[in-house]
Amino acid sequence: MFVDARTLPPKFIIDADVCIVGAGAAGITLARDLCGGTRKIALLESGNFDFDADTQKLYAGEVVGHAYTPLDRDRLRYLGGTTNHWQGSCRPFDALDLADWPFGVDELAPFYRQADDICQLSSHTFEPMDWSSEEARPLELGEGASLKNGVFLYSPPTRFGTAYRNDLAAAAGLTVYLNANLLQIDTDDAGTGVSGLQVACLNGNRGRARARFYVLAAGGIENARLLLNADQVQKSGLGNQYDLVGRYFMDHPFVPLAATIVAHAASPQMRFYDHHVVRGQIIEGYLSASDEVRRKEKLPPFAIGIRPAGVNVNEGVGNLRLPPALRNMMSENIANRLTYYLPRLLNRMETPVTWINDRLWLNPPGAYTTVYTCGADPDPASRVTLTNTLDALGMRETRLDWRLPADLERNMHRAHELLAQELGRSGTGRLRIESSATTGYDPMEDLGEGHHHMGTTRMHDDPRRGVVDADSRVHGIGNLFIAGSSVFPSYACDDPTMTIVALALRLSSHLKSALG
Repeated sequence: MFVDARTLPPKFIIDADVCIVGAGAAGITLARDLCGGTRKIALLESGNFDFDADTQKLYAGEVVGHAYTPLDRDRLRYLGGTTNHWQGSCRPFDALDLADWPFGVDELAPFYRQADDICQLSSHTFEPMDWSSEEARPLELGEGASLKNGVFLYSPPTRFGTAYRNDLAAAAGLTVYLNANLLQIDTDDAGTGVSGLQVACLNGNRGRARARFYVLAAGGIENARLLLNADQVQKSGLGNQYDLVGRYFMDHPFVPLAATIVAHAASPQMRFYDHHVVRGQIIEGYLSASDEVRRKEKLPPFAIGIRPAGVNVNEGVGNLRLPPALRNMMSENIANRLTYYLPRLLNRMETPVTWINDRLWLNPPGAYTTVYTCGADPDPASRVTLTNTLDALGMRETRLDWRLPADLERNMHRAHELLAQELGRSGTGRLRIESSATTGYDPMEDLGEGHHHMGTTRMHDDPRRGVVDADSRVHGIGNLFIAGSSVFPSYACDDPTMTIVALALRLSSHLKSALG
């Protein structure tokens, strides 16, 4: 059932067994899985069914340090949350990705299988060779290769607020309160238990939510903001006794056009590492360091994708600027191509038909660019704090200070060196790393972010090293939990949504046991 909180009586009271704050991927997954039987679930969503500019402004904040997308543009604040502009990339974390987590891949495996279905993937396999075809196949990497193949599967993408709206409306015991903003988290005098939530609407209506258990599922920045603003009893904010809330903010550095590859235009190997469709499923291959090389060289988790150079290269690829050398290469006219082909054809007059068929028709030369994204070691100085600016509800806004790893450029170069070696070994192509010294183009100037907010309420069994424990419960507070990517203690090279869903299902299982 949906209820517009603006229409509730003044000083309304919401009673539930579990109260969830935020109806994005984590909150909707958790609510759908918890409902049923005699349980009463309340899901509080700040927005409505559609985008609203005034509600969106509640995400406003300050960006310091490295440039970042304005915070009120980087997330969406209505039913479905940021899945409303999610591109759909999915991949489960592997064992090495979870090495710093309090549990391993075996713990998450059954929840990942459910997450496949919730994210509306058509398959459960992430083995690259299972997606190989004549038109697109991964590089053949021999035993002991420095790289390994991987694959992302793409959701339609699933807009959780649309795809599961009917489920939310019909679910027994579940009420979704729209236009309901969490204003304050009230606790007992010792700060060891949550006694209720102060809820506010932009039209001025106010009320409270009371439950046995509370879950913050408002996103990687907003979860930290809500805890830091809850300073009535614990002056530094809830769960912040060791100054960890907001720290270790993580996102994926995204480096486009990091290198140029010259290979056959019809190369099925190059095609594999761009978006394509196999058996109705959109997939995208990528290349990453082998586990052995990653451990030996202490490389971060990274993914290199490969894209064909854009046709209209003077405008770049999307909003990106092409390296001058690549722009010149792709701007060749017919005369340039004749200059390239004619001498070679004349030198091969003994087998012109075969050569034309093999070289010009089946395998014309082509140019590609790489896209590099990576994880990094968590940095406590990369963080979310509060400003003294108040939003329309009277809550302090956020300040984001995203810190890039000092070895980002070096590791990016090393990753491309490994790729160049494999391309050369296999005879697939040749790679040139772009740099201002050699080509006049510096890929780092176009560096962006993955728009993935992670790590600000990190998970660790030791309260001195994490905000929540292995069950996603805030240390020292018996009935407050956190869902979403803010609990990630480290991260892989891929979109976090699928792991967010898996963790929400795992948390649901824990809460079901606690509810009895």
